[in-house]
Amino acid sequence: MPAILQLVLSTWRDMPPLAPDALEDPTTEGLCRALRRNRTSGELPFRIDIQMVELDPAAGERQGRMDIVFSPMVPNETIYFCLECKRLNAMIGGQRRTLATEYVSQGMFRFVRRQYGAQVRHGGMLGYVLDGQVDAAVNAVAVAIVAQKNGLGFVGEPNLSPSRFLPDEAGVFETAHTRAEAQQPFLVQHIFSAGSEI
Repeated sequence: MPAILQLVLSTWRDMPPLAPDALEDPTTEGLCRALRRNRTSGELPFRIDIQMVELDPAAGERQGRMDIVFSPMVPNETIYFCLECKRLNAMIGGQRRTLATEYVSQGMFRFVRRQYGAQVRHGGMLGYVLDGQVDAAVNAVAVAIVAQKNGLGFVGEPNLSPSRFLPDEAGVFETAHTRAEAQQPFLVQHIFSAGSEI
C-alpha cells in the first residue's frame, strides 16, 4: 500500500497543471499513462489498468467501472487496489462547485456498498483539486462525509484521519468502514492533489 500511494503522489507531482474545468476521464487517462511510464512502476510487481469492470459486485449493485486498478502479476482476480478519481473545486458552467457531495455519494459509497472492491479490504479515492485549494477541498469533503454519514458504516467517528500508511504526508487521509458480509473493516485511502498552483 505505501508503495502504491507513493507512486501516485510522485507521479502526480510531475503532471502538468490542470485547467479549472478539466474533465475527470481525460485527467485519469493522463495520470494512468504517467503512472505506467514512471520508472518506479517498472520495479513494483503490479499492473496498472484503467476503467476495469468489477464483474462480481455485491448483490443488488450494478457493475462498477473502476478508474485505476493496481493488480499483482499473479493470476488472482481477488487481489487488487482500486483508485476512484473525482474532481473537486471545479468550474462548471462558469461557477465553481466543490463537488464534495459527489465525491462521497459517487465515490466512497461505491466502496462501502461493494460495487467496487467487493472482495478486497482496501480502496482509494483521488481528489483532483482543480483550483489548487487542497485545504478547502478537504474541509468540504469532511463536511459532506458528516452530512452523509448514515450508510457509510464508519468505524469510529465519521472523519478523515491521517493515513496509517503515510501518516506524515499532507493531503493523504484514511477512513474505515464496515461492509455487509465482511469480517474486517474496509479502509479507504484519500489522496487530495492540487490540479494547479494556487
